[in-house]
Order: sequence, then structure tokens, then C-alpha cells
Amino acid sequence: MPATSTTTRPPKRTPAPPRGYTLLESLVATALLGVIVLAVISSVNASQQVSFEGQKQVLASMCASDLMAELMTLDYQTLKATDGLSQPIGALTSLDGQAYPPAYWPLGRSAQITEELVIQTQLGVTVRGLSVVVFAHDSRGELARFETFVPEPAP
Repeated sequence: MPATSTTTRPPKRTPAPPRGYTLLESLVATALLGVIVLAVISSVNASQQVSFEGQKQVLASMCASDLMAELMTLDYQTLKATDGLSQPIGALTSLDGQAYPPAYWPLGRSAQITEELVIQTQLGVTVRGLSVVVFAHDSRGELARFETFVPEPAP
């Protein structure tokens, strides 16, 4: 019988898996993180803008309502004489001259008062009076509008 040698070979070693991150993986992760941060910053900025616009709408409603309330305290002839009242943006005052708080800086307001005749045909009634319209606005346009009718006092 021929002599055979039984030599055992050591098992082949598989290369060790790479440790750590490659440069490409780091760049992809950094780019992804940058996109996420940009999206978050953009959404926060948009929400702040919406919040400011909402606050401005509330303030516009309040200052228009205040002017309407002040006008309703005037007698009929004085009310008629306030037609064309206008307060520019950033210069709001009450009718007695009190300045509004600084929070109202982006707003202005005005009032239009016109004589009107309201005819109610079903009742056969005609009423003469004043149509009072108050506007609050910013630099881009009207934000709030209040309207009412004040009947002429009986003689």
C-alpha cells in the first residue's frame, strides 16, 4: 500500500468585516441630516409667519372693533362729521388722542360714513340714517371690516 500522508490544512480564514464607516457612508449621512435640518427650519419659519399673520388678524379685528365702539358713542351729527377718518399704519390713536400699544405697529384704520335710506317694502317703512363702515388694514390691504347702520334720531 502506498504511503499516504495525511496533512491537515488549516481552515481558510475569511477576511474580517471592515470596522467603522467609510467616507461615502459619512457623506450620505451628513447630507441626509442636512436635508432634515433644512426641512425642520423651513417648517418652523413657515409656522412663525402664519402665527404672525394670525396675530395681526386678531389685532386688526380688535382695533376696528374699538373704533366702531368709539364711533357709536358719538351723537348723530358728530358721527356724520367723522366721515373719512383715517389713521395711517403705525399711528393708531383713540378718538380722544390716546396712542395704541406698540403691538399695533403694523396696522392702520379708517372709517367711511355715508347717508343711506333703508326701505322695508313689506312693512312700508323708510328709515334714513348713516351707514358706518370701519376698516383695519396693513401694508398689503384690508384685514378687518365692521359695518353698522345708525338710524337718524326722531325730531
